[in-house]
Amino acid sequence: MSTPQPLNIEFAKESQGRLALVDSNGIRHTNVHPVKLFPLTEKDHWISIQSEGAREILCIEDPQSLPEPSRTLLLEALARRDFVPIILVIHRIVRLANGHEWHVTTDRGDTSFEVETDESIQPLGHGRLVVVDRGNTRYLIPNVARLDRISKRKLEHYY
Repeated sequence: MSTPQPLNIEFAKESQGRLALVDSNGIRHTNVHPVKLFPLTEKDHWISIQSEGAREILCIEDPQSLPEPSRTLLLEALARRDFVPIILVIHRIVRLANGHEWHVTTDRGDTSFEVETDESIQPLGHGRLVVVDRGNTRYLIPNVARLDRISKRKLEHYY
């Protein structure tokens, strides 16, 4: 596999910590947002750089191909946006009129969220599951086999 060529772009930090992009044509795009296209399967590759209106400006296959300090600015912006709580324990799943309410403990503490349908629970392979709530927050179960017996039993009804 060949190494991607360095991109002729530059990131800068604007006032209030916002990210700006100067593209290969010299055009400055203000308040851009990096979005991981495959946050669970390719978390270190394929980054979409989007405008305020969520229009893709460009896609970066490998952030490591960026020169410093652009690489660091991009990775810092991604870290601020990265939010994939890890489900450690499933306390209960309550049936609602239009979905289910999950009560769980994550690596960030206890929380509850609503899931619309059973299709909101997707296998990622190798025993991993992703659960997407109504607000599109993704919750990861990195290994179903490692959940406690009670959590696994609660999950069996919906997966």
